[in-house]
Amino acid sequence: MFYRSSMRDRVTGTRGYTVPQHVWVCVTGRWAERSPGLLLEWRRRGHDWEALAVWVSGGGVRAWDVRQGWVSSAHVRRRE
Repeated sequence: MFYRSSMRDRVTGTRGYTVPQHVWVCVTGRWAERSPGLLLEWRRRGHDWEALAVWVSGGGVRAWDVRQGWVSSAHVRRRE
């Protein structure tokens, strides 16, 4: 996993969350059709990790569609 979901505040020591990170999201498995998105949070599900992400798809001849949900970590990649 490439982003930490939580961190400690340097002053108070309380736990908090990192700022959203830009990522590519591909729920179809065809990375040529990836969508730009924001990674909001990670969670552990059994032995795997899931990412809470918001992403857009569409453009060109299709209307834009905004989606949000928990997706497998295999469907999220760092945006370079």
